[in-house]
Amino acid sequence: MFNLRTLVTLEALITFATCQDMGILNYQNQNYEAAEKYYNSILSTDSDNPEAHFGKGSSLFMQDDLKNAEIKFNESLASSETLLKSKAFYNLGNISYKNKKLNDALQFYKKALELNPDDDEARYNYEFIKYQKDPEEKKDEEKKDEEKKDEEKKDEEKKDEEKKDEEKKDDEKKDEEKKDEEKKDDEKKDEEKDENSQSQQKPLDEKKSQDLKKAESILDALKNDEKVMQKQQLQRFKTKKLLKDW
Repeated sequence: MFNLRTLVTLEALITFATCQDMGILNYQNQNYEAAEKYYNSILSTDSDNPEAHFGKGSSLFMQDDLKNAEIKFNESLASSETLLKSKAFYNLGNISYKNKKLNDALQFYKKALELNPDDDEARYNYEFIKYQKDPEEKKDEEKKDEEKKDEEKKDEEKKDEEKKDEEKKDDEKKDEEKKDEEKKDDEKKDEEKDENSQSQQKPLDEKKSQDLKKAESILDALKNDEKVMQKQQLQRFKTKKLLKDW
């Protein structure tokens, strides 16, 4: 995708080649350590030199020292030269891409294009990453949709379980109420049975009482008859005695 080893750095360095030709020469000859040392020598006496920061950043980048290269490109953004800043943003975009920070890379390429709309490489990289990023975003969205559906499904299942639990509780409550009603009915029937038994027992008791009275009356009558008979016998006995005595 990227022509990362050109980095459009050489074009930027040409803008100040008259004062830093040794750095450019070493860079062109792929002697990046020597180029780095050269820019260090410049920065030792001019620490705010944006071009030297940019040149050192380019040299570090080609040595795969992305962390320090990023620092130097950011320091070069202090330049008042629009073209240099645009190229610094472009290189920061390349670093972000290498670090798999696609959102940051897009923003850096966009800034590079804002400063230099004619930068075809920045435009190409921007569109390429945007195209590459969109499918990833689509996958993320699909993943989120699936996760959302799973959550909704779980919520539905949870609701169904809760509904079943409520229905079960209602059924249990109805069963308890039914049992209570049946118990009350049984108790009522027992009470009615007791009342009926008592009502039936009362006439029986009265009859027994009457029968007992009758029996007592008959017994009394028999006793009275027996007394009368005894008196009559006694009288007869006395009569017989008197007769005998004579």
